[in-house]
This record gives sequence, structure tokens and C-alpha cells, in this order.
Amino acid sequence: MREKDYNYKIYTPYEFAIKMVKKSLEYYFSQGINEEKFKNLRICDLSCGTGNLLLVALEELLKYSKKYFGEYRYYEEWISGYDIDEKALEICLERIKSFLKEYNLEFEKINLNLQDSLYLNFEKKFDILIGNPPYLGEKNNKEIFQKIREIEFGKKYYESKMDYLYFFIEKGMDILKDKGILTYVTTNYWLKADGAHKLREKFQREGKFLEIDTFEFSLFKNAIGQHNMIFSWIKSGEKDEFTILEEDINFQGHNSEIYNENGKIVLAPRNIMELNKSILEKRNFNLGDLVNVNQGIVTGYDKAFVFKEKVKEFEEYLKPFYKNKDIEKYSTSKKPPFWILYLDKNVNLPENILEYLEQFKEKLSLRREVKTDRIAWWELQWARDEEIFLKDKIVVRQRCKSNNFAYNESIFYGSADIYYLTKKNEEIDLFYILGYLNSEIFYRWFKYNGKIKGKNLEFYSTPLKETPIYYPLDKNEREKINILVKKQILRYSEEIQKEIDEYFNDIFNG
Repeated sequence: MREKDYNYKIYTPYEFAIKMVKKSLEYYFSQGINEEKFKNLRICDLSCGTGNLLLVALEELLKYSKKYFGEYRYYEEWISGYDIDEKALEICLERIKSFLKEYNLEFEKINLNLQDSLYLNFEKKFDILIGNPPYLGEKNNKEIFQKIREIEFGKKYYESKMDYLYFFIEKGMDILKDKGILTYVTTNYWLKADGAHKLREKFQREGKFLEIDTFEFSLFKNAIGQHNMIFSWIKSGEKDEFTILEEDINFQGHNSEIYNENGKIVLAPRNIMELNKSILEKRNFNLGDLVNVNQGIVTGYDKAFVFKEKVKEFEEYLKPFYKNKDIEKYSTSKKPPFWILYLDKNVNLPENILEYLEQFKEKLSLRREVKTDRIAWWELQWARDEEIFLKDKIVVRQRCKSNNFAYNESIFYGSADIYYLTKKNEEIDLFYILGYLNSEIFYRWFKYNGKIKGKNLEFYSTPLKETPIYYPLDKNEREKINILVKKQILRYSEEIQKEIDEYFNDIFNG
């Protein structure tokens, strides 16, 4: 069987479907195979689409029957599929019929159901759940989320900022038998996402991971920019050790160790887990105890507010505006590439600017915050507290392959792809903190404990605030790093960076 052009939506490619099914069956039959266990096997896909996973499961089971029992067998209770897409189910049904006819196997019924599986109360439970659930965020799909929150299942598992795919994982776990296997392909964001606390708690409470395979790219040709994972999990499992597969390394993880103090999942080799332990033991603060972390400006419509040149007639309201590419390690660009009309609720809007903005009023009025009367139609969507752009600060690109944090003490208005770290009180030493954030130790910590997307680190507010740090309260103890960092700001040197790295290595590895 080969994959054909059935993927008019984002369905599972054959090479990954075969991997998922083979792993699931391997785990299910790990204690041996007999006729009763083989005949009574129940496999379910809660969002089966055109059947890419179910077809592969059926194919593998026929191979098993030939190998172990000397003939091709088909039991109609083996597979069950659910979907709300009638066209996809029709294709799935025809594929299964055609496949069974190739083997001259008779059938009366194929268990495909045009139903939303999340709303069903299943009387029977399954041995294996396989799936590639739909990925939907709440922001652009509010009606779908609102609807499911009206039923008990939705009320139980809903969480702010969650993805709809979490419901399919949770439903799958609910309808698994004890020792049942759940193998899904999903995005990898839920490992650390703020909106996946309930999901991770359920994973930890009810079973054990058997294998997690992460990818730094999308497995789907129609979903560029996505980063996926395939995982297998056993309900009521007992084995602590499991396999973690990454692009360039494979290693063993332990279910008892992968959940950090914030309930997020950390997949790291043994040496990193030991480093994590040392950092946590020696920290005396989290970064959020010392600094505020804020995102830059969201205009809601750049065309209306952002200028390439400084326009004289708007000069009083124009501010120098920077993008994330203006941030390097330790230092920032001196010359702004853009200028922004900084218009917040405190501005007394002059007539000439109002006249200029009239041409954009229709589009500006469509912004969510205008519709809910949080802002006037002419304001920036999220202007932020202007003070963060004016005071001494550390700035960082929201997404970057390395930890390039910079110090800035001038006026530095920035876009939403920049994050600002400002002192919680005047005694805080930003230079010492900057040295730590640009150190090798911090990079190793954040790569495994922070938020990542592919090869990029993502410096969002929550993972930054949760970062542990050793921050000496004695000013004299901070002096060495303070001096070295100030030199780096003036002129970057690899030799000085080695000194900074050695200092923090000695603290956490000493």
C-alpha cells in the first residue's frame, strides 16, 4: 500500500503513519501474542480523516495474522474511526473496502462514524488510540471552544490558551483500557505551553511515556513552520525509563524526572538533567523576582503608525522605532530604522494627525480592542507602559537561535518581537543579570527548559520569569561580572566572554 493523493487536508504522511502504528502494535504485543489477544484488539482514531492511520493499522494487522496464524484474517471490531468531515469518511470507507478486496477478505461492517468524537460517551474502551488531531487555537476559533465548554467533558479539561488538539489527547486517554497505548502526532508546544497544565498533569497522573520522538521541522508539507512530535504513552504503566529521539541524538529519559517544578516537561540527556539539578540547588532567585518582563508595541496595523523617515509635521509624536534585528549580543543599533506614531490614551490628539489617520479608520476600527471599547480607534493596539522604553533595560529578540541579550539606556521603542527586562527596584544590577543571560550556562538551561521552536529559542515572558539565577546580594561579589559586561557592551570580545562563561560555570558546576 502506498500513500495516494488523499491529503486534501493535513493528514498523516505514510512514512510517519507506519512508524506510529508499528510502535503501537509492538508495545501492545510486547508480552507475547495469542489468538485471543489478537482477535480482541480494539484500535480507534478519534479524527480519522481519510484513514491514513487506520489503513496502515489494518495492513499491519493482516501481516501479523499471516505471520502468526498462517492466513489473512479480518475482524470488523479491530478498527473504529470518527470524523466530522463526510467527504473524508467516504474516501476512508472506499479505501478500506478496496484494501480488503485485494486480500479477498469478506466484511459486513466497517466502523466509521460521522460524529464528533469529543461529544460522545463511549461505552467500550480501546487497546490502542492513534491520532493526528486538528490543531486549532482559541483566538480564531472561539465558537468551537465555547461550544465544547458547554458539556461536562469540555468543562473538565478546558484551559485558557490551550489548543483544541489537547481535547483529543484527553478523550483518548479517557477511553483507553488499563495498559492501553496512545500514540499521537502533534505539535510539540504542549510540553511547556502555559495552556497545557491540565494535559501534562493527566499524563503524569495516569500513565507513563514509552517513547517521544521530536522533530525540528514540520512533518506535513502543507503546514510549514510547524514543529512536530510523535509520542507513545501507556495508561497505568509502571516502567520509569523511556526513549527520547531527537534529530541528532537518542537518549533515555525517566518519567519520574521529566516534570519540572512548574509542571512542564523537560526532555534532556543525563548531563543536562544533572546541570538542571545543580542550577536549581544553587539559585537564590528566579529572574522574575528581579526584573519585569514586557513585550514591545503591537500597533494592530503598522501601515498607519510606522514610518521609514521622520515626518516633520508629526515630529512631536514620532518616536524612534526598532525591530528585533537591531539587537545583538550586549549592544543595540544606535540609529532607528523606523519611526512610530506613539499614540496611547494619554495623548491629546492634534487635528493634523487625526486627519492623517482617517484614511485608515475602517481597518483600525476592526481591531479587537477597539470593538470592545478598550481603546479609541486611533490608539496603538498595545502601547504598553511607555516607561519601559525610556529607562535602563535589557532587550532581547523574541525568537533567536542564540541567547543575544543587550543593554540599552537610551530611548528604545520596539516592536512586539522584542522583549524588555527592567529593574524591579533601583538596587538591581542589570549588568550582572545581562552577563548571566548571555552565558553558555544560561543557553544550556534555556534550550531544554525554556520555550523553543525548531532551532530557535523563544524568549517569552513566562519562561524568562521562571528562569533560575544565582544573584549575589553582595555588590562586591557581582563586581567582576559587572566590569566585564560593561566592556562587552563597548566592544565585544570572545576572550572576555570566556571569562564570563567560566565564572557562571564555576558557580553551577563547582
